Amino acid sequence: MIKKCIHNSSLTLSEVKELAKVRPHEPFINYKGNNPWDYPPNDEVDAIKKKIRVDLEASQKVCGFCGLKLKGTSQGQIEHIAPKAYFRHPEFTFTLKNLVLACHYCNSPEKKGTKDTISIKKTIYSKCKFNIVHPYLDDPEEHYEWTDNEIELLIQVKNDSPQARKSIEIFGLDNPDMSELRAGEFRHSQLKTKYALLPADELLLEAALGK
Repeated sequence: MIKKCIHNSSLTLSEVKELAKVRPHEPFINYKGNNPWDYPPNDEVDAIKKKIRVDLEASQKVCGFCGLKLKGTSQGQIEHIAPKAYFRHPEFTFTLKNLVLACHYCNSPEKKGTKDTISIKKTIYSKCKFNIVHPYLDDPEEHYEWTDNEIELLIQVKNDSPQARKSIEIFGLDNPDMSELRAGEFRHSQLKTKYALLPADELLLEAALGK
């Protein structure tokens, strides 16, 4: 299942001022595609990025897009929900609610890449309208529904949600690998709820599920 992500990152006033020095502003032509997130201009910015990652790892144990456990699929990378490319939305590069941990299934050039996720842009990030299910701003339960066929946990569009349809298309949320992994994690959680497992039993169960 996919749940709404928890956001608990924050920046100090001095960190905000430091980022303001490198935050892209229009016109973006001077950046020549080199966004300051990828090319930190100083140690202070690099330290802020590391702090953001620590905050995200403390609150997010699953991918913000597919809901799969990060330790089961990958360590997770910081993903910019609205692409930071200079021809997309570089001004939101350091906007905290634009940063989420994503697994290697979802965070790849073949998936979202630089595809635009904003359909109506506003100056204030939270006022923008997104064409995908936003990990922080949307409740996935209003957009997705599920069918359990014992082998796979299949994702479907709920309430004819265009955001759900777009998310499924971009991230391949309905592909067999994800559906099987999702079912395995669901069975695991069911068993953990039903039985109090010893640590050794937990390891055996994870091995049996291929985790």
